[in-house]
Amino acid sequence: MMRKPLLKGLLMVAALVMLAGCGEKESKPTAEVPAPRRVPASTVKKQAPEVKAPEAEKAPPAYVYEPAGKRDPFEPLLTVRKSLVDPGEPLTPLQKFDLGQFKLAGIIVGKDEPMALVLAPGGKSYILKKGVKIGKNAGTVVAIDQDGVQVEEKFYDFSGTFRKSIQKIQLPEREGV
Repeated sequence: MMRKPLLKGLLMVAALVMLAGCGEKESKPTAEVPAPRRVPASTVKKQAPEVKAPEAEKAPPAYVYEPAGKRDPFEPLLTVRKSLVDPGEPLTPLQKFDLGQFKLAGIIVGKDEPMALVLAPGGKSYILKKGVKIGKNAGTVVAIDQDGVQVEEKFYDFSGTFRKSIQKIQLPEREGV
């Protein structure tokens, strides 16, 4: 029984609070901003062109890159080897590959001149003797012994000096027994 009057009282208080929040707020009077006036075109004055300051004339000229006598910035710092192979001379199949691409399959050492059998990357096999040209860097077979084939390469290094180096194509390690 007491619940009904309590419930009615709570509803009345809630309704009054809600109605009190719905009232209009008093706003402060704001100063009105006057609308911009239109000025007739005939009264607008034309401005004289700007006079350049003398400091602007003394400004240093824009930087211009002069490549004469300088290194090309897009060229690599180190060009490892420049070959001595004549571009007009036709290349043998052995001169189309680097020395590291060849695989030594076997060596024949006997009474006559020693020979070696190498496999090219395409799967073809070639017989090497002393004096045969091989590799991209004007290589020549210098010696064939039981351990491998020695090839002398001639090239220009990155500084432009002529160099000779001896590379060796070795037999692969034996597998199994």
